[in-house]
Amino acid sequence: MLLNIIICIFSYFIGNILGGKVLKVIYGSDLSTGGSGNIGARNAGRLLGSKAFLFVLTIDFFKGFLVVIILKLLDVSYVIISIAIFLVVLGHIKPILNKFKGGKGVATFAGAITALSPNLFFIIILGILLISFVTRSLTIGFYSTLPSLVYIHYLDFKSIYSTIIFSMVVLMLFIVSKDSIKMSFNKYFNPIKKRRIENK
Repeated sequence: MLLNIIICIFSYFIGNILGGKVLKVIYGSDLSTGGSGNIGARNAGRLLGSKAFLFVLTIDFFKGFLVVIILKLLDVSYVIISIAIFLVVLGHIKPILNKFKGGKGVATFAGAITALSPNLFFIIILGILLISFVTRSLTIGFYSTLPSLVYIHYLDFKSIYSTIIFSMVVLMLFIVSKDSIKMSFNKYFNPIKKRRIENK
């Protein structure tokens, strides 16, 4: 019981280590004051270039990866690992150490599922590549693939409780990025609807 409490606290506060904030400490660049105002990797790349993008992405990805790898080495249950994934992503999105102003959790989630299961990693990469190729949108590619991960998770681990918690992580990612998702889908589908109307 005590170990599980420590794991939960550890996971949440590891999530509080934000790549965008580390970038500010080292390079003095505050991502929250420019671009979209988000302190994630995409805004870092938009404002400061590819090196900043990779720097922030690596930190945010690695913390999710680290939490899962440590717990797998400790041989804890997949229910606890799913709770830890939820908390590390939550810690990134709503970090108490940064007044609850964080990122969208995408890189941290990607790191966690990479460590959790090769199947999940393969599906998310394949889905992003295929859907993004058609829509020319990484946002549509990523979020369109997310629901399938819940099913793959259940097939991998055969745990209803673990899969329910994992699905809550997926839902959280959708809620946090609902405006970006809506904007991306509108940008892709509105011209299609317009062409259909014009052809009638």
